[in-house]
Amino acid sequence: MSRTFDDIDRRLIGALCATPRATVTSLASSVGVTRSTIQLRLERLIDRETIIGFGPDLNPAATGFGVVAFVSLSISQGAHEAVVDSLTKVPEVLEVHTVTGGGDLLCKVVARSNDDLHEILQRVVASPEIVRTETQLSLSNPINRKLADLVARS
Repeated sequence: MSRTFDDIDRRLIGALCATPRATVTSLASSVGVTRSTIQLRLERLIDRETIIGFGPDLNPAATGFGVVAFVSLSISQGAHEAVVDSLTKVPEVLEVHTVTGGGDLLCKVVARSNDDLHEILQRVVASPEIVRTETQLSLSNPINRKLADLVARS
């Protein structure tokens, strides 16, 4: 469902991007509205699942997971649920997207090294419903935007 954001929502999201651990009082000051307005807006954005987390964003290399790869999986017809269930058991698989194009699923995977990536990929392809894979290694991440950045600026 599409959501439109008014100026207060955008400024609130922008303030959260700038200072994720800010208190409601400091957010109210940054946005220029009352504390109760901020509290209500936050609750509404959370209830509507627009804001889905406040967790820290971590640098993969700083956490020991310096290898980031994108793995395209081609799967057997009708095997989507089984493959996704299998992938949930591999903790290094951070994201899975159902996609169009050359593959059926696109996975973001992190690893400690290339050898570790090889072992992880062996666990990924253990599912018999996976018929083909293609892996691309991320060499750098020159643009790393968050959706909140886009909403705050629109």
